[in-house]
Amino acid sequence: PYDALERVYRAQNPLDAIGMGYRRTVRFIVLTYITLKQLISGLVSPKNLMGPVGIIALSYQVVAQQPPVYYAYFLGLISATIAVINFLPVPPFDGGLVVLMLVEKIKGSALSERAQGILAYAGWVLVLALLVYVTFNDIIRTFFS
Repeated sequence: PYDALERVYRAQNPLDAIGMGYRRTVRFIVLTYITLKQLISGLVSPKNLMGPVGIIALSYQVVAQQPPVYYAYFLGLISATIAVINFLPVPPFDGGLVVLMLVEKIKGSALSERAQGILAYAGWVLVLALLVYVTFNDIIRTFFS
């Protein structure tokens, strides 16, 4: 998504601009799912992931070196990625809640509080471990490379 723009995109009217924004957002979402699939299959290294420190560093570079439209583009990419992450079927995220609701619908009753607690705890451990790993890689990449 950060390739140099070789073509100028200009909307003819506000509705055309909304359509262009919609198509770009869908592209961001699809690219995020493709990246997650490649991450799971090993085609993309987890070292390429970026967390809060990396996002701040890249945001600073975009603002300092590019026109403001690139920052809006970057914010759209971040927003679409966060939406995809939020829908992952991991209990701390909304996608995890959807999975629990589907299990409740199929089973006919909710999981026990103990089972829900174990799933939530495991999800939080997974998310926090990933956050620590990604932040560590961001710090190494930002300050030592």
